[in-house]
Amino acid sequence: MTEITIRYRSRAEASREVKAAFGRRYPARVARQLALAHALQRRVESSEFADYANMARAFGLSRARVTQLMDLLLLAPDIQEEVLHLECLPGQQPFAERTLRSALKSPLWSDQRIAWQQVAGKR
Repeated sequence: MTEITIRYRSRAEASREVKAAFGRRYPARVARQLALAHALQRRVESSEFADYANMARAFGLSRARVTQLMDLLLLAPDIQEEVLHLECLPGQQPFAERTLRSALKSPLWSDQRIAWQQVAGKR
């Protein structure tokens, strides 16, 4: 993160500081959603929830939304790793989760990698 401090005197001759942060990066939304899917899967595996439907009710989500999140776990492991490391500047996202789900149209990891290259190339 780059931080710039600018000192100036206002008309009233009072000293002030203005700090502006440039270049601070955050995990991309799709990375956070994939991490959430992993966390939810661990909770199901630990028998905290009997199934995805119980989990959806507990979190106030629709079963369809939970299924969308959990489908991200079907991505090839190398794609998941790349997604988990995605970062972006505030207000900017590399792509939407919906775009990432397009790579899930095929259960074959080789096909997913081809689709991922197309998605990653558009960034």
